[in-house]
Amino acid sequence: MTLASDPKRLWEESFEAQIASGAYNTAPVEALVRNIAYYLRARYAPAQQRALRFLEMGCGAGPNLVWLAQKGVKVSGVDIASNALDLARANLERSGWGDRIDELVECSVTSTPFPDQSFDGIIESCVFQHLERPARTQAFAEVRRLLKKGGLFVGNMLADSHTTFLQKQGEQLAGDPGSLYLADGTSKFHLTNIGIAHFFARDEYQGLLAGFEVIDPLLSTYELPGEEAKRRGYERYQQAMWTVYAIK
Repeated sequence: MTLASDPKRLWEESFEAQIASGAYNTAPVEALVRNIAYYLRARYAPAQQRALRFLEMGCGAGPNLVWLAQKGVKVSGVDIASNALDLARANLERSGWGDRIDELVECSVTSTPFPDQSFDGIIESCVFQHLERPARTQAFAEVRRLLKKGGLFVGNMLADSHTTFLQKQGEQLAGDPGSLYLADGTSKFHLTNIGIAHFFARDEYQGLLAGFEVIDPLLSTYELPGEEAKRRGYERYQQAMWTVYAIK
């Protein structure tokens, strides 16, 4: 069995490497929290936010959940990697927000144990992009199922203007335009060695989030420092990410 066919093992090994080198995220994703903040302050007084329930799909070490808990939101997270969930719980409790934990569940983002319309908000960062096409479609369907009417989804995903995709687009997987299989044998947590990576085109989201009242993909690009680009095998390296702001 390869790591590609065993995603739990892949991500647990990735988190082992991240923990060993101190490389896992300790700060919330700025693009995510900025857009969540826009949504919250337009609709809820600070005291009202304590009644809200948010879910992160693929929560990793939990820095986004910590930020939400600081806002008073009740937080849940799912992840396929048990060591990631251990980190998330420890980070929430260490930060003093253990009382805002609702549920932290080991499961796939394609099939969660929560009832329909359980959440006021759902977020994900760099998770759906590493799913094969059928699972990717199912993950978005799970977002639709779990989110309340008027609820917020914010996702942070690779865009097709990313340097890696532009240089390797001739290697797209048959039957799944935008997807590459990346395995260069380097770090277990660099994009170029993490297996399936899907680089989304803007028009994909209309289908994946069909039925949502608002679907607004926001493109962010930035370059890595030259020495980091060269460390990854590039002269210049442009990160390109969609931050998808959607309201059901």
